[in-house]
Amino acid sequence: MKKEPRDQKLPSDRDEQLIHYQTIPERRFSTDRAREVIKRIVDERLETVEYSCTCAVISKELSDCIKTTVKKLLYERYKLVCFVAIGQLTDSVVNCSSRAVWSPTADTFTEYIYKNRSLFAVCVLFAVYKE
Repeated sequence: MKKEPRDQKLPSDRDEQLIHYQTIPERRFSTDRAREVIKRIVDERLETVEYSCTCAVISKELSDCIKTTVKKLLYERYKLVCFVAIGQLTDSVVNCSSRAVWSPTADTFTEYIYKNRSLFAVCVLFAVYKE
């Protein structure tokens, strides 16, 4: 004879209404607005900076600042991933790449490349929609 567990609640109509999956965002993430934010933050912060070992700390600060500021644009259900790399401006070549599984209808990214006399910065912001 099979025993039924006690104290197990069956889902009510109200509970089913609370579970809501939305596979397509109501408002798509604006890469243009995000790029403007990134450009303003990076230009302002790196304008007078010379390349040195402190650039590692600066890149983390920039990444955190970019994420915080873009979150204020209030794109609901988007997870933001920010990547900032700062390097010395020399005659060498730098290649950056990334791979991810995502939905081309909802997920997106934007990038900004900055250069001054002594350094370059590559900033990439990924906006991944959470269903």
